Amino acid sequence: MRKKARRASVLAAATAIAATSVLVAAPNASAGTSEILNAGFEGGNAAWHEKVTPFAGHVINNSSAWPAHSGTGKAELGGQGLTGISRVSQQVTIPAYRVPVLSFWLRSDVARPGSASSFGFRQLIVEATGEDGTPYELHDRMNKGGTNGSYEKVTVTLPDAFYSSAPQKLNISFMAIEEAANRMPFLIDDVSMEYRFKAIDRPIVIPGGLIRPVVR
Repeated sequence: MRKKARRASVLAAATAIAATSVLVAAPNASAGTSEILNAGFEGGNAAWHEKVTPFAGHVINNSSAWPAHSGTGKAELGGQGLTGISRVSQQVTIPAYRVPVLSFWLRSDVARPGSASSFGFRQLIVEATGEDGTPYELHDRMNKGGTNGSYEKVTVTLPDAFYSSAPQKLNISFMAIEEAANRMPFLIDDVSMEYRFKAIDRPIVIPGGLIRPVVR
């Protein structure tokens, strides 16, 4: 009788917990790292698409004038002293049932107060574009907020639109919009994409009254 009573009590408690829609987090461990090619730009523009408009030039270089975060290669966006847009992008594939998290190292310097470029407009926009062509802005920076001459790591979780039951392709792009008063670039280096498990939103009761998290 005692065993039956104990089992009934546990099952009743577990059912009550399930009824309150308690959220149970799935494991927070990494589910794998993306195959972002030439992530540190050491191979020049291999695997990356460069676009500089309307002026000509290359985004990716190994110039020592603006050092890389690691190695010698990096993407140098803007800093031309001309009105226009510079962009570097790469297509990646997101596995099914994974939450993509983008990380990269960023350096942006601010001109000294009183100089012409300190009052100009300059903006960095990081976007993820889905297979349907819809762009999602992930991160942005203005020329008023620099990183004091050093690199800082930026990490951002992509929107739920990129979480799917099937693998999907997306395009990651880094774009600088500038005008003629600005000559200091945004520097991007060591780009990576980590995949994580998604937190569940519905617990499941199994025999014995235990709550087992399920990753969708």
